[in-house]
Amino acid sequence: MKHSLLLAILATGLALAASAQGKEPVLQPGKPLLAQIEQIEKQLGDGETYSELSGADRSRVRETLSRLRGVSEQYANGVGMPESVQTQVFNDQEVVNMLLTQAREDSRLICRREKAIGSNRTTTQCSTVAERARQREAADRDLARAQRGGHTANN
Repeated sequence: MKHSLLLAILATGLALAASAQGKEPVLQPGKPLLAQIEQIEKQLGDGETYSELSGADRSRVRETLSRLRGVSEQYANGVGMPESVQTQVFNDQEVVNMLLTQAREDSRLICRREKAIGSNRTTTQCSTVAERARQREAADRDLARAQRGGHTANN
């Protein structure tokens, strides 16, 4: 009894940890591919969902989606699709999922309330995850340069 209860708790904990770490893919298996491609193209055009996607990655995603659209129109429901084409579709889906999942994470908007120095008035400061990372890297660079006796970028 104790052993099975311990196993159940362990399995539940592992499942929760895996779901928390795993990011939901953008292109999901089992759903109509053309509808998903149209949704992604709409999100690429809205300027918000994947705002941190670089130009090169954006064009790579569009090219890959175009290939996927062509294959899905040629082989309706995957009927008669050769194995080499299936492999290419799988690889293309992985590329799209990798690039867009990272861009979606980097494009998340994080807001926090801050007080300006010398003021009791709080303001809301919002920035994306990627903007915050760039600001942190710039601050670290400026600090290292100042500690070496050089000038910062703002001086």
